[in-house]
Amino acid sequence: MSLNFFILLQLPEAFVIDLEKLDQNYQSIQKEIHPDRFASFDDEAKLESIKKTAQVNDAYQTLKSPIRRAEYLLQLNGIDIHDEKYTAVPQDFLMQQMEWREELEAEKQNKVALEKLAHDIQKNKNEMMSQLPTFFDNKNNLNDAIKVTRELNFIEKIEQHINDALIEIV
Repeated sequence: MSLNFFILLQLPEAFVIDLEKLDQNYQSIQKEIHPDRFASFDDEAKLESIKKTAQVNDAYQTLKSPIRRAEYLLQLNGIDIHDEKYTAVPQDFLMQQMEWREELEAEKQNKVALEKLAHDIQKNKNEMMSQLPTFFDNKNNLNDAIKVTRELNFIEKIEQHINDALIEIV
């Protein structure tokens, strides 16, 4: 694994981070390594700058997103939530997913209904996300962190489908 994103962006390795500090550190590092600063250098230095810029961008995008940050923290603990052994999702959550998808299909042309569905899902997502800091505190409950992070991935997908449907309504 490459350099730890938290170390790279000078933040404590935790789920709850200071997003303003993340932005400041990112901007500061970008100024130092931006490829434009290396325009007069040799090709190797330019290539290294481009690689570093890509790595810093990836680190920033990962830590900025709470769900990607949760996945990354699990990864740092040796857990790949996309591994087959973590694919089981509780029956009640599967049922909820199916209900949301059915409602999305039934209301594809109804902007008000889609906005209400998006709002309801967002509320559910916020409740789930509020649990994550506790699960990551002292790494005391990584199994629940895995479960919630996987469920949040599903929720993000349905949110994207709803947004796509809203865009299609003219």
